[in-house]
Amino acid sequence: MAHYNYDFDLQPEKAIPYANGGCLSGFIIIPLTVIMVSAVLFYALSHVTFVSSATSLDTGIGGTPTDFVSPYDDYTITQGLHGYSYGHMAVDINAGDGAEIFSPIYGEVTGLYIDEIGNTVLEIENPAYKVTLMHGIYTVSLGDSIQLGQIVGSESNQGNTYDMAGRSCRGRDCGYHTHLNVFDKRLGTNVNPLDLLPE
Repeated sequence: MAHYNYDFDLQPEKAIPYANGGCLSGFIIIPLTVIMVSAVLFYALSHVTFVSSATSLDTGIGGTPTDFVSPYDDYTITQGLHGYSYGHMAVDINAGDGAEIFSPIYGEVTGLYIDEIGNTVLEIENPAYKVTLMHGIYTVSLGDSIQLGQIVGSESNQGNTYDMAGRSCRGRDCGYHTHLNVFDKRLGTNVNPLDLLPE
């Protein structure tokens, strides 16, 4: 008597009843499911509000990106627009040696360093602005999230500062101020800080 080894089942296929009613109902249920899911997605997307500009974004940590406050409660402008030779359109403002400096915007500290001529530099950015402050003694750290009006340091004369006669204040008790530059990311250029400072 011969013995055979089968690698596959040669049994005749049996008709198995499906709980969903067989193949015909599958042709109906799948398209209906696709239609229902599409309708739900369409409804959900039609009720979503998309933010199309940075000015309408409310962060919850200080308002909108275009909110701007003064770095000091009270100050004097000691130099008008300057800094074009090194890519700035800045003003110098003075509130006195050691005066608290407030962040003009909410954002993140993206730069905190001493430049090649000894100026202390603090950069704070959000979706609308990049603000550069110079010459202060800063008390925040790189990567910190900063609230609008938060104290970020105190006024000093660090680096390349001068007295009213144009003499260097390095090692002298003079030249205290904050150099303030504002780059508007939406415009791709520096803007006049005096246009943003509250009156």
